[in-house]
Amino acid sequence: MNAEELLDIGLTHMLKGQLEKAEDCLKEAIVQNIQIRGAHLALGDIYLKQSRFDAAEEMYTDEIRINPDSVKAHIELANVNIIKGETDKALLNLEKALSLSSNDWRACKGMGYVYFVKGESDKAVGWFRIAEEGNKDDLSIHFWLVLIYRQKGIITEMDKEIEKVKAICQNIDKFAPKQEFVISYALGKIAALQGKYKEAIKYLGDAKKKVNIRNKKRIELGLIYDGIDILKTLAEAYDKTGDKISSNTIQKEIANLTGS
Repeated sequence: MNAEELLDIGLTHMLKGQLEKAEDCLKEAIVQNIQIRGAHLALGDIYLKQSRFDAAEEMYTDEIRINPDSVKAHIELANVNIIKGETDKALLNLEKALSLSSNDWRACKGMGYVYFVKGESDKAVGWFRIAEEGNKDDLSIHFWLVLIYRQKGIITEMDKEIEKVKAICQNIDKFAPKQEFVISYALGKIAALQGKYKEAIKYLGDAKKKVNIRNKKRIELGLIYDGIDILKTLAEAYDKTGDKISSNTIQKEIANLTGS
């Protein structure tokens, strides 16, 4: 098989969730033609799904070298930058993506998240609103708007975004643990913000069972999250309901992960 055929087969395996087979085909495609477009990008997507961030960064960088006009490669590289705490690099990649595709909603969402992390909430809201115009059903946009409006104390707007998050969660296909995890995490975090701590415990406890919690950011279905935040919110919820034993157990888990 030639490189193009291997690329097509690799992409088909990816769609089926057969990541190991996909990786083998994509690597072989690159061996046959190191300049083939799309293979490095697809490998980067695999590594991002597997939280192999250094490898993902290398692949997206290679794709950009081969195809400088790849909007997706710049956006995904920015996501890796964000996860690694490199917000200035993320901004550069997102700005490049927007120069190639004005108002691309994925790039706008990334800009919103970077400014959210930087504490520039007004800029973040502006970018998220532009992103919403491109995809009103993206969970992460509304989830982050909930957190921003909570920080700003704009409860009316927060409540509107909460209702959007709940509606989107109801429509997400629950066909894999990662989809179920994202739903549980989002609904659990929102329940805690609303003071519904028993509900938060239910959702966050369920989320905790579905992923291996680590002391670093990860990305699932476009939602960048911090594993430690799940545990901190869960510990707080237990504490608020008077379950000190469970709260202390979670706090010890946090200490083991953070080394504190």
